[in-house]
Amino acid sequence: MNLVDGGWALFARVNDEFAKRGLSVSDLRILEAVSTSRQLGVSEVADAVHMRVSTVSRMIARLSDDGNIHRFESKADGRHRLVRLTDQGRRTLADHVSVRDQVIRRFVVDALTPEEFTALGVAFRKIGEAVDAAEPAASD
Repeated sequence: MNLVDGGWALFARVNDEFAKRGLSVSDLRILEAVSTSRQLGVSEVADAVHMRVSTVSRMIARLSDDGNIHRFESKADGRHRLVRLTDQGRRTLADHVSVRDQVIRRFVVDALTPEEFTALGVAFRKIGEAVDAAEPAASD
């Protein structure tokens, strides 16, 4: 229970800091995923952020309207939409990452001993491996 409570408390703090700046954790996840490639399809972004395609599609539409993501048709298949970050999107992503990293430094890195921090990293690596090895969740 401590893991869950601590995780939600940290998540809430990150959300609070983002909200003060008009940002969201979901925006960060999408922008980070899109930043990993020159162009990605919406379903690839959804897979990367472990969210449903329909949800990611709506979020990308909003981020596009805000000028953070550019949507365009695939040259190989005009029905397929691809996305990439705009210059504004790179600035928004940098702001998100800075805020997130400040919160994590304050409430995780600075709050733990070096040994505890190392153990936490090992534990989350194992959690990530277990999740990746499991059957994928159903998506739209």
